[in-house]
Amino acid sequence: MWTVATQTPSSRPVISRANLLFYYPEADVILRSRDSYEFHVLKLFIVHSSPILEEKVLISHNPQPEPTASTIPAESDVDSEHTAHAFQVPVVQLPIDGAILFGLLTYIFPVPPVLPSTVEQVMGLLSVAQMYKMGVVLTHIRNHIAQQEPPFIREETAFLVFSLSQKHRLHFEALRAARCTLSFATLTIDELAKENKLDVMPGAFLHELWKYHKRVRSNLTTVLREFKKSIVLTIPDISRCDSLTGSGLPDWLDSYISGIGTARVPAFLDLADFHTKLVKHIVHQRSNGGCPSCSGMLGKKIRIIWGALTAVVHGSIAKVRVIHVVAQPR
Repeated sequence: MWTVATQTPSSRPVISRANLLFYYPEADVILRSRDSYEFHVLKLFIVHSSPILEEKVLISHNPQPEPTASTIPAESDVDSEHTAHAFQVPVVQLPIDGAILFGLLTYIFPVPPVLPSTVEQVMGLLSVAQMYKMGVVLTHIRNHIAQQEPPFIREETAFLVFSLSQKHRLHFEALRAARCTLSFATLTIDELAKENKLDVMPGAFLHELWKYHKRVRSNLTTVLREFKKSIVLTIPDISRCDSLTGSGLPDWLDSYISGIGTARVPAFLDLADFHTKLVKHIVHQRSNGGCPSCSGMLGKKIRIIWGALTAVVHGSIAKVRVIHVVAQPR
């Protein structure tokens, strides 16, 4: 059971995640979820958080008759207060599940924010905030998500998050999830079926993810081709190596850079692998008198090359966007 407060002054809410209780003693509007949870809140916070909810609240502002002694239970606990309030304040019916609406209210009111417990509910929360045009609230939720450990969007969740982002048209999450999937070695039907990932994503979404990977590889290939030319100009003596390719780079460096754009994992960048290829080249050249040019790259020059390479790769990936598509009903 999770509880923020069990007893509070009249100006502060009683909220409990255990039974989705969100109750202001001085509430002037009741928000009712799709699954019939009722949240007694202050209208001022609601109307200031969303122009759409403001309209719904104003339309529904139709006070009911004052309660009589025969309609109010004698108990003084919170439940009886709920019953009494129901006769006095307007009720706004919302097409939102209780768990998601409860979470949303914790980002609207001055209470500790609470993320729902499942990936699906968190994505639903983001979708609702976006649907009701809650710009500030949406930013608040995303900032909270970014603080989660382990990260909310990671290899284990990226596939599902991408699918749900497409469904809810959440561009920010779709792009982050798509970039996370770049660490996947393959997107073939057989491999995805083995990992039971096909059930969570409609074919139209999967096709767009596959096209995103293709665009990333294509963009990287073009950008890296230009990078090869620029690095030769940045470090002129790099072309003194005895094993140069047509690009003017040492063969080991040329093959490493070219491999980034064509790798099964298009975002693959590994400094250890980079050093290993350099060392292998130097050792191989020793039988031919060594390679003074590449041997002299083990310090500052390597850091310059690696820094420029990673910046180019990350910048290239950042330029590729995700296109939202509509999935056909199954």
